[in-house]
Amino acid sequence: MERILGQNQAIDLLNLQLSTGRQHHAYIFHGPVGVGKFTTALTYARVLLCHDRQADLTGRVIACDACPSCRLLTGLTPDAESNPDDDTAGLTTAHPDLHVIRKELARYSDDANTRNRKLTRIPVEVLRSALIEPANLAPRLGTSKVFIVDEAELLNPAGQNALLKTLEEPPAGTTLILVTGNEDRLLPTIRSRCMRIAFSPLPDQAVHDWCVKNCPDLPADQKNVLVEFASGSLGRAQLITRYGLLSWADAVLPALDRAAQGKPSPDLGQQIFSFIDTFAADFVKAHANGSKEAANKLGADMMWSLIATRARALLAKLAGSCATDDPIANEQALAPWLAMIDATEQAQKLLGSNVNLSITCDHIAVALTRGFTAAC
Repeated sequence: MERILGQNQAIDLLNLQLSTGRQHHAYIFHGPVGVGKFTTALTYARVLLCHDRQADLTGRVIACDACPSCRLLTGLTPDAESNPDDDTAGLTTAHPDLHVIRKELARYSDDANTRNRKLTRIPVEVLRSALIEPANLAPRLGTSKVFIVDEAELLNPAGQNALLKTLEEPPAGTTLILVTGNEDRLLPTIRSRCMRIAFSPLPDQAVHDWCVKNCPDLPADQKNVLVEFASGSLGRAQLITRYGLLSWADAVLPALDRAAQGKPSPDLGQQIFSFIDTFAADFVKAHANGSKEAANKLGADMMWSLIATRARALLAKLAGSCATDDPIANEQALAPWLAMIDATEQAQKLLGSNVNLSITCDHIAVALTRGFTAAC
C-alpha cells in the first residue's frame, strides 16, 4: 500500500486491522473521486486474499507476491480509479475470489434489457448475479472472498435493500468494500453495518508532481491552474488534461472576476452550459453505452468545483489581509466570494433534483450576479 499517495490515515487504519487479525466484514471507502479509494480497495483485497502475508520494514502487512493468489493478481492495475476512460479497469481478474462490481457489468448481463440500458445505475440484476449469489459460494482458491462495489452510490434503494442480508449475515471469509464518492446516497441501514474509512483530497504537491511527470510541456502558470482545478484529485487531473478542460478556467474564471467587480457577462450561464455539454458529448463518445445524463453531472460537478475552489482560494487570501477592527468592511470584501460558493451549492442541489442543466447554469449565473451586486 506504500504506492497509495496521501492517504496515510486510511492505510494505517486498515493495517491495524490486518496486524491484529480483526478485519471488519464490510467497509465503506468514502471521499472525493480520484483520490485512491478504488486503488486502495484493490490493494487491500490483494492482501486479504494472500496465502502468506508478510511485514515490510515499517511493520505494515503486505502481500507476499509469491503465493498462488498473489501470482494471479500480478499486474492488476493499481491506479484504475485515476484512469477515467478505462471502463473495464478492475472489472475482470483471473482471480476466482476477487469480484469487482461496476455499472459496466450490465453490458455482460444475460438479460437484453439490462445489457441495453444506459449506464446510470448498478442494476439490481447485476448485484444479484455478481455479488449476492457468489457470496454464498465457498472460496475457490483459499479461505477468503472479496467483493468491491465501485460507485456504490449508484445502487438504487432496491439494490441496497437486496444487499442488506449479505451485510447482516456474511458467509465466513467474505469481505465487502463499498467505494463511493457520495456516502450520503447510501441508506442509513447500509452505513450502520459497515466500517467507514475516510479518504481525503490529495495535497496540492502530489497533484503538481503528477503534472510535472505527465504534462512536462504545460507552462508553469497552466500547471498552477490545473492543480487548483483538480482540487486534490488525480482522477480529475486526468480528465482535465484528456478533455482539454483548462479552457474552462481560461474563460470562466476571468468572467467571474469581472462579475465580482460589477461587470457581469450576460451569457455566462450559457457559456457554462456549453462547456459542460461539449464535455459530456465527448465523454459519451469515449464510453460505450455511456449516459449523457451521468456525463452532464460529472461535467457539472467539475465546473462547480472550479468555481468554488477559486472562491475559497480568494477568500483565504482576502481573510489574511482583512483589518481586525473593521468587520463591516471585511464582510463587504468577502461577500462576493461567499455568494459564489453558495451559488455552486444551490446549482448542485438543483441538478441533483433533475432540474434541466441549461436552466441550472442560467440559475448559477443569475445567483452569482445577484450576490456580487448586493455586495457591491
